[in-house]
Amino acid sequence: MSKQKHQTEEKLMTAWYKVVDFFEKNKKHVYTALTILVIAIAGIILLVNKRKANNEIAALELGKIKTVYNESKFQQAINGDSTGTSKGLQFIVDEYGSTENGQMAKIMLANSYYAVRDFDNAEKYYKDYSGSNPLLMTSATAGIASVYESRNQFKEAAKQYEKAANLDNTNPFIDQYLFYAAKNYYKAGDFDDAKKLFTKLKEDYPKSRYNTESEKYKASLQ
Repeated sequence: MSKQKHQTEEKLMTAWYKVVDFFEKNKKHVYTALTILVIAIAGIILLVNKRKANNEIAALELGKIKTVYNESKFQQAINGDSTGTSKGLQFIVDEYGSTENGQMAKIMLANSYYAVRDFDNAEKYYKDYSGSNPLLMTSATAGIASVYESRNQFKEAAKQYEKAANLDNTNPFIDQYLFYAAKNYYKAGDFDDAKKLFTKLKEDYPKSRYNTESEKYKASLQ
């Protein structure tokens, strides 16, 4: 056996004895730490399974209310029906709002409140959206903008619409958000930013249906 190999084995044995000695001296603490770790892992597994189950329940409840929502029966969509067959978006958000389907319900709930002109609750749930879907995130931002616009807070509305236009470059409503942002800047008297966005709309989206109307605003800015 070479001297180097012998020294390596000695180091390994020394390290092993140190580990054994540490374990013997701290056996109680080691077992406690392992127990805590096992409990923590079990808790995480239970939490993941519960969230998955809740997400599935939220999906089922959403399926029951979507027809009502799509028919623009917004008050019923919020509260559900009198028979309790569909419990409504408010129930889904209250019970399962932390799930992805619950987050989708949150946007639908905000839209419904906006439709019945309850702007405070609409703003609350738009701002409360925290899901991972970029389209819904953009919708939430545009929703906040629409609330500000309904209150004649045009500068704040413009900023939110502009933010919505820049959140996701695959969003099919970018030209619409740019136009709404420019229009609200115009209403707020911020003509430089309005002109900049009207120009961007025409350059980036030459076929947008909003260009005709934006030209009317631009003409008054000459």
